Amino acid sequence: MKRDVPRVAGTDDRPSDGKQGEKIMARKQRARTGAEGPSKSSDQSLFDDFLPHLIARLAYQLNVDLIEKLRQKGINVTRWRILAVLAMGDGITINELIDRAMMQQSALSRALMNMEEEGYIRRIPRHADARYVEVFLAEEGRTLFNSLNIVVGRRQNRLLKGFSPQEIDAAFALVRRLSRNMTS
Repeated sequence: MKRDVPRVAGTDDRPSDGKQGEKIMARKQRARTGAEGPSKSSDQSLFDDFLPHLIARLAYQLNVDLIEKLRQKGINVTRWRILAVLAMGDGITINELIDRAMMQQSALSRALMNMEEEGYIRRIPRHADARYVEVFLAEEGRTLFNSLNIVVGRRQNRLLKGFSPQEIDAAFALVRRLSRNMTS
């Protein structure tokens, strides 16, 4: 059943910083507990039956937590995505990096330029076709990724706390299937 779900003020899933995200999360918590009056709580049931909202809310909660943890390590989400993608297989083109990191080219280009200057990555023209540039993790970038990956691993463990191995496999399969449905 399809529902028309109105956009609720203060539910933007892209906080500008950790403090803004904390304010929004506190507002949502007050709404769930009824601290802001009954009308907010009664509207929540509409959202609890709307899967895109539940997915967006989970992603938001994960991002708020991740932003704070990465900030403590002196890095932002853009740089984390680049490091993570390259750690899974570097030597990829800018277009592949854009697709895998789910970023816009302008934001990626700026981040890559800064990360190269800081010694985290290397950009090298492809031998077979110099029109393409391949991006590689430098040793310093790999070290940074490894230290941050511990934080991200703890975050995933927190997310999956109490799940059996079979439930974890099923959760991954379900999310992958949902994603495939949206791309087909």
